[in-house]
Amino acid sequence: MPNKFIIIDGFSLVHRAFYALPPFTTKAGIPTNAAYGFSLMLLRLLEDEKPDYFAVAFDRAAPTFRHEEFKDYKATRKKMPDELRSQFPLIRQILEAFKIPIYELDGYEADDVIGTLACEAARKDFDVLIFTGDRDAFQLADENVCVMITRKGISETEKIGPTELKEKYGLIPGQIPDLKGLMGDTSDNIPGVPGIGEKTALRLLHEFQTIDNLLENKEQVSRPRERNLLNEYAEQALASKRLATICCDVPIEVDYEACRFSEPDKQAVIEVFKELEFNSLAARVSGGNAGAKDKGQTTAQAKDAAKGAAGDADSALTATAALRTI
Repeated sequence: MPNKFIIIDGFSLVHRAFYALPPFTTKAGIPTNAAYGFSLMLLRLLEDEKPDYFAVAFDRAAPTFRHEEFKDYKATRKKMPDELRSQFPLIRQILEAFKIPIYELDGYEADDVIGTLACEAARKDFDVLIFTGDRDAFQLADENVCVMITRKGISETEKIGPTELKEKYGLIPGQIPDLKGLMGDTSDNIPGVPGIGEKTALRLLHEFQTIDNLLENKEQVSRPRERNLLNEYAEQALASKRLATICCDVPIEVDYEACRFSEPDKQAVIEVFKELEFNSLAARVSGGNAGAKDKGQTTAQAKDAAKGAAGDADSALTATAALRTI
């Protein structure tokens, strides 16, 4: 049976946890909701998937090759809140306690690092599971690579492989950059072709397969408006496709021995969780009282923590969502 290699998109999941959970802090006022949500997802993933190998990829602050090609790449993104930024060191501390290595490299995005790790591991016949909130990763799916995407909050996920992608979009993984090249991506400020949305892009790709083939045969496009748009924005479509294409040859060296997941340093994990006042999670790791109240949390959040510690992440999400209405 092939070894299972899990690769986490660190920034994506931390971001997801920050906005899915209500804000709470330690007694000292340190924000911890993103670190708490990330820890819940990590524990659930370890319990459900039982990986043999594990790694996390993070983005670096330095500009990437995409910024060099298109200066407005991601230019419309809002500044990261300080309450979120301050939690990344905490999450690195948690990963260190779990003995999970982090991969990152200036000039490249986490997507590219993930793509490189996944492709190399797949060539070595690992079963790869990518855990992310970014649908760009669908282009990496193949017979050895599955993408687990977050759908709602921190508990609802969906696994996408080539079969599921075909059923959902009528596309193969390699067509995802073509899709983004036509419809664009507002989250990354990839322009695409103005006036062409997802529905039209899918219809065109079902007929012409790729942007390159579409542009070579645009006179066969039946609708004059779409023909005119393709004539006007041909170069922009091709450039957008390049921006949306994940690089799978990042110059990083993978230390498979470091990625081999065994037992974490349980005492170190418990100490980190207690330091962050995640008492319920510390109890979960140690096998103690799952209902312990996390300091700095409201009573409702403590109930969430207890449910999360018991493994009921869906109920935990419902409890935290209810806090938003109070």
